[in-house]
Amino acid sequence: MATGDPLQAATLGAEALDTAGTVRSRLAADDLRELSRYAVAHQHLDEVAHLRHRINTLVCTW
Repeated sequence: MATGDPLQAATLGAEALDTAGTVRSRLAADDLRELSRYAVAHQHLDEVAHLRHRINTLVCTW
């Protein structure tokens, strides 16, 4: 997301979230928070905004 195509990154991030939904580790949560921070610059794109929402929702439930 930091240097590549934000739409592709949002797609890959969504796939990662589907898997991460079953993982409960601090390291995974930290990685997701970092992805969300990178996504801020592209949050005007619906896919990226949705990804950030999913990340924030998931991380808050851990």
